[in-house]
Amino acid sequence: MPNSFSGKGNLGTAPTLKTIRVGTEDRKVAEMRVFFDEYQYDEGSQEYTQSGGFWMQVSLWDKRGEEAARVLRQGMRIKVEGRLREFEYKVEGTEHKVPGYQIIAEEVTMCLNRIESVAVKPKRETTESATA
Repeated sequence: MPNSFSGKGNLGTAPTLKTIRVGTEDRKVAEMRVFFDEYQYDEGSQEYTQSGGFWMQVSLWDKRGEEAARVLRQGMRIKVEGRLREFEYKVEGTEHKVPGYQIIAEEVTMCLNRIESVAVKPKRETTESATA
């Protein structure tokens, strides 16, 4: 069973949409770097202060990835749900391999605290209503 991941963070850059060949088909994937921050309540100042966090590479595939690349922008606050994947990579200039981690997202949603306005697409017509 894969590791589950759920966290809120800020986009370091706008997502990059790529086309990747998987087997015999081309698939779209949006790749993004997200800083998942951690806050603690400070009794003295009676405010929340950032106490840590980490950067993580996030991939969102197919139609959801295309939509994310179209609407998400650098600095947006998002919630990511998916699975954590471990891989190995070579440290540049050496033969030494180290573990790396990536989130394969199943869902990426915008947090509303930094949204100023929203525009909604018109509802798609169904086959029945288009012929009526």
